[in-house]
Amino acid sequence: MTGEELVGQGLRGLLSANGFNVAGESGSVRQAARRIPAIRPDLAIIDDDLPDGSGAGLCRTIAAADPTIRCVLMTGETDEAVLIGAILAGAWGCLSQQDDNEEQLRLIRRAMHGYTAFSRRFQTGILAPIQADGMNGPDGRLGMLSKQEMKVAVGVARGLANAQIGQELSLAEKTVKNMVSSVLMKFDMSRRTEVAVFVSGELEETGDLAREYRRSRDPDLIAEVTAALVICTSEAGRIPPSNKVLLLDAMRLADALAVARPRPAKRLQERPKKLKGPDDRIPGPSNTRATDRAPGPTRH
Repeated sequence: MTGEELVGQGLRGLLSANGFNVAGESGSVRQAARRIPAIRPDLAIIDDDLPDGSGAGLCRTIAAADPTIRCVLMTGETDEAVLIGAILAGAWGCLSQQDDNEEQLRLIRRAMHGYTAFSRRFQTGILAPIQADGMNGPDGRLGMLSKQEMKVAVGVARGLANAQIGQELSLAEKTVKNMVSSVLMKFDMSRRTEVAVFVSGELEETGDLAREYRRSRDPDLIAEVTAALVICTSEAGRIPPSNKVLLLDAMRLADALAVARPRPAKRLQERPKKLKGPDDRIPGPSNTRATDRAPGPTRH
């Protein structure tokens, strides 16, 4: 965290008053990336919004430098974008600036003892009912597709031929062809290229899967990502998870998110046009390790 934010929130005083030894502070990603691995604290509390970079990025840097250092983010936002970013960066948790002192202390102690520590506000957010009104979701035409038709439409958006889509979905090429025809009819379109442009635009409007996965009308996608988030933030279990378990949970989330991202359409190489004439030529192809620790958390 930056010094001004720490003073304003009183986090340093809160930690000191409850028996924690604050090993140090940094006001930037650049400084913290050097100091935290050097100090090697039990816990690093990182502001999610630093002046020269993101807290999630700093957490990823620290994890690469020393995977035995636990990091938690302190954030003012509690939406799924922040949560997903923290999990994929290898954070052990997220504290909310909106939580009271008692809850923040509970989470800090939990992280210090090797458990994941995510504010309950994130659980509320990811389990909140999904709004299905047209203003917050994608074009209503996507909702007209069946689950299988949606997968076929995404394949079209990726630039795949019917045979390739069929191979990925274990469907006969003729079945894929019929589904493409059904998609065209429901979208009131006449060409595959129209479908590709439309679907790509709807599913990749911002390019930020963390913010966009709820926009999908595919119930399996929403359920899959939400389930992965619940697993990652769960406080169930009496045994602290290992780094391997945390990594597997993050990989499960990454795989679920990947379902939402259509691959970029492959550009077909333009073939040189054959001109009639005697001199025409077609050009050729040219393990967590036990280590000594500093006595308490550091805040950045």
